Amino acid sequence: MKTAGIILILFSGTGLGLCKSMELGTRLKILETLIQLLLLLKGEIRCTGAALEDAFFDVAVKMPGEYRLFMEETAKRLQERPGITFGSIFRECALRNLPLQKISAEERECFLSLGEKLGYLDREMQVAQLTLLEEELSHRIKTLKNALPKQQKTYQSMGVLGGMLLAILLW
Repeated sequence: MKTAGIILILFSGTGLGLCKSMELGTRLKILETLIQLLLLLKGEIRCTGAALEDAFFDVAVKMPGEYRLFMEETAKRLQERPGITFGSIFRECALRNLPLQKISAEERECFLSLGEKLGYLDREMQVAQLTLLEEELSHRIKTLKNALPKQQKTYQSMGVLGGMLLAILLW
């Protein structure tokens, strides 16, 4: 019975390390999808000259799952305009529909600040704001990609070693 418990502890420690390692990969994928969203939105605003509502609807068609839902809901709420600012609508819809809890708080606030900067500006300034955010997220992706293998290995190793330490302590 004791041996089975120790084996389970080893497996659970290893599993925790693998989970944390996979979270880094998920974070990278979310940031890359946000960049894609920004690029499509910037293209719609720059090339077609569409209003924000129309641009959000057009981009929604090209985005997968929860990102599509976010874009559609934001566009619908913009059309209703119940006396709420664009920034509030954007933030509320993003927090409700996007997996922003899986990225760092700083990255989340960086993305959510876009709503405050888009709603009232002319087309040129909106494109400039989207470009700035795109560059910021690109820099974060680059940094994360450089550190990713090392951090993943660290998490995996710590999971295994933590499981082994706990197993030895309980032996």
